[in-house]
Formats: sequence, structure tokens, C-alpha cells
Amino acid sequence: MELNADINEIIVPTGTVKDGDTVKAMFESCIKYNVPALPFRDHEGLIRGFVSLKQVMGQDCLPNYLVELAGILHNDMNCTSQAMEKIHTLFCKPVNDYVEKPIQFVTSDTILIRVVALMEEHNSDFLFVADGQDKPRCDYKGIITRLSVAKKMLQIEREKALNCSG
Repeated sequence: MELNADINEIIVPTGTVKDGDTVKAMFESCIKYNVPALPFRDHEGLIRGFVSLKQVMGQDCLPNYLVELAGILHNDMNCTSQAMEKIHTLFCKPVNDYVEKPIQFVTSDTILIRVVALMEEHNSDFLFVADGQDKPRCDYKGIITRLSVAKKMLQIEREKALNCSG
């Protein structure tokens, strides 16, 4: 097995988020599937982008000044007193407010090394997998994460090492 191996065994099958879903539902799905993002389906059921934990948290969890001062923040800060109210408000918002575009797809017959190259090219920790030419109406398969690629690379190395020592 080599880096030209196919990606089918590392695709994480997930659901999608849809028009009107809450941020809370999106967080629950991301945690359920252990993924950083999910595709977004519009009111017609077409995939029109994606919603990521990074985008939601970066946009609404912290004021900009805290991000800018992250390196000098201390654990004894008292500016988080209204955190629970802020979290509740965030979780009730629709995911529509956080949809990112464009969505990066690979097909299920893409080889592993190309996935790595595309993640680097797009500075992304994930790619969505879908088959079919019409991407909004595609046959969505799931997501590949940088972590699932790393696990596959370790598996390839272990198999190679076993064959070399045997």
C-alpha cells in the first residue's frame, strides 16, 4: 500500500447542516462525527458551502481584542462572566450566518497524495468528498480530515515496516 492508495477507507461519513439549522445542532453533529466542518444545504437541498467550528468560534465566541491579545492573556480573567449567556445566544443562531464558500470537493477515487496536496494548497484541515459532476446536486460521501490522512499514513508505514521485517 502506498500514498497512491484510494481514500475510501478514511472518508468520515457525515450528515450535512441545512438552511435554518442552529449552531448548537451543527456543534453536536461535528462532535458526533469528530469533524471540524459540515457541508451546508440551502432551502432547495443543494450544497452551497460549508460551516466550520473555526468560523463560528472565531466570528462570535471572542471579541477581536481578545484574539489580538491571546499571547498575554491570563487564566484569572474576569471578562468571561457573561460567557454562558453568550454561548446560549450563539447556539440559538442559524448556521446560515456562518456559511463559507467555496467548498472544496474531491471525488471518492482521489488518491491520498492528491488529498494532502489539495489540503496544503487550500490551507485546510479537511476536504469534502462527493461524486458526480453537478456539485450542488452531488452524491455527498463525507469528509476527509488531516487527522484521518495522518492515521492512514501511519497505517501505510506500519504495513511497510511489517513487510520489511518479516
